[in-house]
Amino acid sequence: MTQTDDRGLTDTRALRESEEAHAAAIAQVPKSREGAGGHGQRLAALDGLRFFAAVAVVLFHFVGQTPQVMEQVWGRPYQEVFPEWHAYFAYGRLGVELFFLISGFVICMSAWGRSPRHFFISRVTRLYPMYWIGIAVSACVIYLVGSPFGRPNPRVIFANLTMLQRPLGVDNLDAVYWTLWPELCFYLTFAVVVWKGLTYQRVVIFCGVWTVAAVLAPAAHLPLLTVLVNPTSAPYFIAGMAFYLMHRYRSTPLLWGIVVMSWLLALHFLLAPHGGRNNWETWAPWRGWLVLVITLFFVMIAAIALGWTSRIRWRWLSVAGTMTFPLYLLHDVVGLTVLHHYRDTSNPWLLVGVTAASLVVFSYVVHRLVERPMATAMRRWLNTAKFGLETPELRRRIRR
Repeated sequence: MTQTDDRGLTDTRALRESEEAHAAAIAQVPKSREGAGGHGQRLAALDGLRFFAAVAVVLFHFVGQTPQVMEQVWGRPYQEVFPEWHAYFAYGRLGVELFFLISGFVICMSAWGRSPRHFFISRVTRLYPMYWIGIAVSACVIYLVGSPFGRPNPRVIFANLTMLQRPLGVDNLDAVYWTLWPELCFYLTFAVVVWKGLTYQRVVIFCGVWTVAAVLAPAAHLPLLTVLVNPTSAPYFIAGMAFYLMHRYRSTPLLWGIVVMSWLLALHFLLAPHGGRNNWETWAPWRGWLVLVITLFFVMIAAIALGWTSRIRWRWLSVAGTMTFPLYLLHDVVGLTVLHHYRDTSNPWLLVGVTAASLVVFSYVVHRLVERPMATAMRRWLNTAKFGLETPELRRRIRR
């Protein structure tokens, strides 16, 4: 056999081994479960959890707030208003962590198979219409009625309308707006994966890269990267995406590894003595309860991802899910102002109950009569714009 034949035989064998390795790699990727997580599909249990998280945050602000805020709202120390229950409702602040977990799951689900254009339009029309409505309502209450927290400079409104007040160094008009920056950063970074086209491998790689960045950015003292990756919030988004991959495909050791790592990092940041998610000077609960609550959140999302809640299909849960964002944005300034003005006229528990129930109804009305028409009009307008973001592959996919 000649040297040329030997080289050809070697090249053929190498090509065959390469093809076999590629086929083996493809075989390792779980196959998508038919119908899992399609567009427009709502998971009632997930909607129910979302509404539960919103109500938990509402009751935290009304009953379990920090001592200073409670005294501003109620005019006396919390020990005199809710002496026994304040400590329990203080755990409602952890509803935000549940929000982030759900968001990772839902955003990955809703973006699957979409072009960057569709992803951009869906996120803008989801966030900004209700956000602007919330700012308008809060501003009217603050400057016309008077909230217990004073009146900020009107220029704060302009910065808040951009949703970029944190990097601009401007205070939030409403305290609850702080959670929108982590959400926005998630959308911006995840858009890179959407632009390439969502696949199992790409989402897994994104989870890994984000995890590493969330750990290294603070350690390397990189302020810009730290602001972008949001280390204290990142583990929840990452775990949510891994849970969605379990839902769409199947659970694997790799996905469980991502979830466990995210759970450990979430607890690390939550329990950190300095620079963590909590200010231990205003709230010092038993650490074991924090571990238990966060673990319970992960378990509940896991149950949904694994299909254990598939029989829960109550329509009212889906309706409650649509009210979550309006309720979250409207409850703080409006609710605390109501409690402040009527604190001496009725029983505190009755006032909290009536105010919370009224805000739920108000949120539903705003969603149906204002937010939804506004979002529909914005979506229609943006759909006529030409962004030029679609890749040739995505254009072919859309035409099909």
